[in-house]
Amino acid sequence: MLELDDPRTALPDQPENKTGGNDADQGHRIDEGATLSIKESVDEDEEAKAKVTASHDAMWVESANTNITDGKKETTPKPDEAWNQIKDLPKIASVRMMAFNEFKNRHGADEGRHIIEVFRAGPTSNEEINRLRRDGNRASRPLSDTESPDPNETWIQRVRIQSEPILENIQNVTNASGWDVARPWTFLRPFDCFAFFQDKLKDKLQMLERQWGNAERLYLERQESGQAAGVGTGDKKMTLLEDGDEPNDEKDQRTRDREEEGVIALRHMRCYVEFVDKEILPLWDRFTDSSQRKVRFRDLMMLFRYGDILYSPSDAGESKDPQLSSSETKSMHQTAWRLDDTTVPRMQDGDLEDLGSVSQYFEINCSYIDHDGHSYGAVKHTFTIEFFEGEKDITSLPVYPMRFAKESERIITRLEEQGHRYQSLVKERHLRYEGWTMTSSPIGTTEPEFRSREHIDSEVILDLVEGLQQYPSCMPNFIQYLPGVDNWILGEDNVEIKHWSDGTEAKLLHAMKEKLVLHDIAITRRFNVHLEKQRILSWENTKPITAVHKEDLILLPRRLMVYALRERKFIMVDIWFLESIQEQVNAFRDLKINPQHKRMIRSLVQAHFRRQDIEKSHPQIELGQDIIQGKGSGLIILLHGAPGVGKTATAQAVAQASKRPLFPITCGDLGFTPEEVERALSDITRLSHLWNCVLLLDEADIFLTRRGMNDFKKNALVSVFLRVLEYYSGILFLTTNRVGTLDEAFKSRIHVSLYYETLKRKQTLAIFQVNIARLREIESKKQEHLKGDDWQEPVLTIDDKSIMDYAGWYFDNYPEQRWNGRQIRNAFQIASSLAQYDMNKTSLDVWNEGKANEERSDRTAAYQILNWIQFDKVAGMINEFDVYLQETTGMTDVDAARIDRTRADDFEYRGTVYRPRYRPSEAGRGRPAGSSSQPGSFHHDSRSSTHRPSAQGQQQALYQIERRENLGTGRHRRQRRQYRPPQSTSATHSKQPSQAQTDFHEPDWDDEAFIDPNGPHMPDEEEYYDHPSLQEDQLDDDIEY
Repeated sequence: MLELDDPRTALPDQPENKTGGNDADQGHRIDEGATLSIKESVDEDEEAKAKVTASHDAMWVESANTNITDGKKETTPKPDEAWNQIKDLPKIASVRMMAFNEFKNRHGADEGRHIIEVFRAGPTSNEEINRLRRDGNRASRPLSDTESPDPNETWIQRVRIQSEPILENIQNVTNASGWDVARPWTFLRPFDCFAFFQDKLKDKLQMLERQWGNAERLYLERQESGQAAGVGTGDKKMTLLEDGDEPNDEKDQRTRDREEEGVIALRHMRCYVEFVDKEILPLWDRFTDSSQRKVRFRDLMMLFRYGDILYSPSDAGESKDPQLSSSETKSMHQTAWRLDDTTVPRMQDGDLEDLGSVSQYFEINCSYIDHDGHSYGAVKHTFTIEFFEGEKDITSLPVYPMRFAKESERIITRLEEQGHRYQSLVKERHLRYEGWTMTSSPIGTTEPEFRSREHIDSEVILDLVEGLQQYPSCMPNFIQYLPGVDNWILGEDNVEIKHWSDGTEAKLLHAMKEKLVLHDIAITRRFNVHLEKQRILSWENTKPITAVHKEDLILLPRRLMVYALRERKFIMVDIWFLESIQEQVNAFRDLKINPQHKRMIRSLVQAHFRRQDIEKSHPQIELGQDIIQGKGSGLIILLHGAPGVGKTATAQAVAQASKRPLFPITCGDLGFTPEEVERALSDITRLSHLWNCVLLLDEADIFLTRRGMNDFKKNALVSVFLRVLEYYSGILFLTTNRVGTLDEAFKSRIHVSLYYETLKRKQTLAIFQVNIARLREIESKKQEHLKGDDWQEPVLTIDDKSIMDYAGWYFDNYPEQRWNGRQIRNAFQIASSLAQYDMNKTSLDVWNEGKANEERSDRTAAYQILNWIQFDKVAGMINEFDVYLQETTGMTDVDAARIDRTRADDFEYRGTVYRPRYRPSEAGRGRPAGSSSQPGSFHHDSRSSTHRPSAQGQQQALYQIERRENLGTGRHRRQRRQYRPPQSTSATHSKQPSQAQTDFHEPDWDDEAFIDPNGPHMPDEEEYYDHPSLQEDQLDDDIEY
C-alpha cells in the first residue's frame, strides 16, 4: 500500500484516511443523464443559440491544424487558443450524470458546459476505463448509441466542478490559497471535503442570498416583462439594464458587472448545495444507524468515523463463564475500541485506480485504554481490511462500529460493568483470585513468561508498577498525537479530457489532463476535531490521568497483572475472577496455643505496626533501638516445635487478624547458590516491605543450618541469611521442626523464639471443637446454596458429644499416636466424606455417573450423621501406618528427633528449667517481706537455686525411654484398644453430655491421664489450658486482634 504524505504527526505512529461508497439505494434519483439543475435563465431562442454555437465552432476550426491519422482526419487545436475559447463558453448551472466515456469525451459545443459533471461508475467501469486508456479515449460506438447511467446499478465515483464561484468558495472555507479556479477540479469518492464543509458552504450561500437575492429577483421580473435579456456567463453577459439604457460611466459598469457576477455565483452555489444535500450527504448518512448492512471497499471511509466505538469479536465473547475463560485460545480478547485515525489507499498520478485494486488495503488505527500503574493512557492497535470486490457484510469485517453488532446494547452494558470493575480494582492492593490465568495481552500478543495457562487459587497483590518493571515487554505503549496540518495533494489523470467537433470524433478540438484532488484537508480537520475531544490522545497532556470518562469505560481491558502470593510470581489474570478479601472470623482468637505465646506475639506485632505508622507519618523521627540506623528495625519471630502444633497457623492468623497479606516462601523459591539466594531474598524482602506483608519462611532450618569448617557453600548461604535478617524492617516468621540444627549466630538476630509443645489433652479437645464449629458452618452454607435444586442432600447431623468423648478416649489410650492439629483437620475431612458416602453410595457402587444420577433422582436421600464411628475408622488407618513405620525404623518420631538432636518433644519445662527469681529491693516498686532494707541490695531466694529433678521425675523419664525402646523392638506391644462409648453415646444423638464433654470444661483435667499400671505414678501437670490461672478467657483473647 502507498501511504499518504499526511501532514499529521503521530506519536509514535502516523495515521491516515480513505473512502468508498454506494448510493444505489438512495431515495433521490437523477433523470436520464443530466438534470438536477437550477439553470441560469437563458432567454435566447433556438436560432440565437445556434448562431452562438456556430460561431464558436467556426473559431475552433479556424485555429486548428489538420492531420490525417489512419485514414481519418484528426484536428489538433493550438492549446492556449482552444482552451481560452472553451472556458469562455456560457456555463449551465446544473448537474449532469454520465458514464466514463462521456466524462472524458465532449462532442460539440453544447457538451462540457455544466458546472457539475458526475461520473457514475458501475460493475463494468474498470473494463471501460482500461479500454479507453488502451484506445486513447476513442469511444467504441457513436455518441448517439450511448446510454445514460442507470442510477440503480451505478454509484457516484467522481465529481468535476467547472464553476469558478464554487471553487473560490471552497477555497475560502478551507483556508486554501493559490487555486487555479479557471480549470475544472475533480474530486474523488467519498467526497469528504463536500460533506465536512457543507455547513460552511451553506453559510456562504445564505450570504449570497442576502447580498444578491434582490438583484436576481429584479432580473427575473424584467425578464418576465421582456425588458431584459442575457445568455449566461459567456461572451454575452447577463444585464440588469433596461432596453436602450447605456452605462453612464466606467464606475457604473464595474458595479453592474459585479452584480452580474454575484447573481451567477448565487445560482452556482445554490446548484452545488442542492447537489451535495441530495446526492453526497445521503451517502454518509447511510451508516449513521445499523440499517445499512453491506459496504463497498471505497465506502469504508464513510463507515468508519473518528471517535466511533468499534467492536472486534473475540473467541470467548463477552461471557464470564470460567469454561470459556479457560479456553486455550491465544486470540485478542479486547473487544471494544475507539477509532482514532484511518489510512486510506493513496491515489497515484497517471493511471488512477480510484475504483480499487488488489494491492490496496484500508487501515484502521484505533485504541483501548490501559493503566501503567501511574496513569491511564490510550494503546494503539491497527486493523487492516484487504481490498474486496463488490459489497461485503459489515459484520464480516474484522472490526466494525459497535452499532452493527448483534445485541449491541447488551454488549455495551457488559463492557461498562467491566470498566467500572477495572477502575475500582486498580485502586486495591490485596485481593483474591480463583480462576485461569491469561496468556495474551489485550491486543493478542503472547509473552513467553505467560505462554502456559494455569489455574490459580491464591491471594494476590495488585501492583502494576512492580509487575511491569519485571516484565517491561508488557508495558502498555501509550499513544499521543500532534494536531494535523492542512495539506492538499493534487494530481493528474493520464486519461485526458478531449473536446471533439462532433460525435464522429473526427476532429479533436482540445485535450487536457484532468486536475485531481487526491487528498483533501477534511480528513485532517476531522482528526483535529476528534483530538480536541480526547484529551487522553493529545501530546499536550502531560499530567497523569487518574480516572476515565463514563463513555470511555467500555475501552478498559479485562486483564490485570498481579502477584500470586502462593505461587510467588506475577501472572496475568481475568478481572472477572478477582475478588476483594472477605471478612473472616478472627483466626488468631481461635488459635489453641499457649496463651502466653499469644500475648507475646500480639504485643510485639501491634507495637511493630504502630512504630511503622509513626515512621511513615513522621519520617524525621528515628524509632530504631539500634545505634546503627536501619539495623535491627524488623521483627523476627522463630516458632519451633513438632509438626502440626500451630506454628504456620500462627503466622497465617497474625496476617489475617491484622489485615495484612501473608507472603509465604520456601527454600525452593530462593534457589540453591548464594548468588541466587541473595538475589531472591533481596527481591522478596523488598516486595514484602513495600506491600506491608507478613513474611513467612517455612522450614527455615534448610538455610539456617549450623556452619561447618569445610562447607563453604553452606557457610555462604548462612551468611546471606544473617545479613538479610539483620537489616529486614518488616515482620518475619521463621518456622522449623529441626531447631537443633540452627546456627548459633541466629539466636541474637531473632527477637523472640517460641517453643510449641506437642498438643495437650485440652488443646486437642479444643481443636476438635473448632473443627466441629467449622464443619457446621460449611454444611449450613452448602444447604443455603443448594436451595431450589431438584435433588437436595439432607443436612449432615453432627453428634459432637460422641465425637468429643471419642477424642478424649483416643488421646488417653494412644499416647504414641496422638493427632496433631493438621491430622485432626484431615480427620474431619475424611470422616465427613465417609458419613456422606454412607448415605449416597450410588456413584461409587455403580461406577456410572449417568446411572447414578438417575437412581439418585428417583429416591429420597437417607439420613446423614457424623459421630465417633467415622473417626474410629480414620484412627484405625492412621494407627496401622504409624505402627508399621515404628516397626520399620525401630523408633518413634519423638525418639528419632532426640537421636538426631534436632528436637526434644518430651522436654518438659516444669521440673527441668530452673532460674533464680528476682525480688525487687526497697528502691523498686514494692518491698517484699524479708528483703534487705539496704538500697540497691538484692534478696537471694534459696529456693530458686539450681535444682535437680526429683527422684520421682527421673524414674518417670527412664520409664518412658524404656517403654519406647521396647516398642521399637517389637516388645511390650499392645493390641489396638477398642473404643466403647458410654451408654448415652451411640450412633444416634446423645441426650446426656458425655464424660469428655463434661471434662472439657473442668480446669483440672489431667493431660497425662493414661499411666501404665506397672509404671510409677506421674504427678498432676499444671500446664496451660489445664491450670485455672491460665485459662484463655482470662487473657482477653476474645478481644478483637
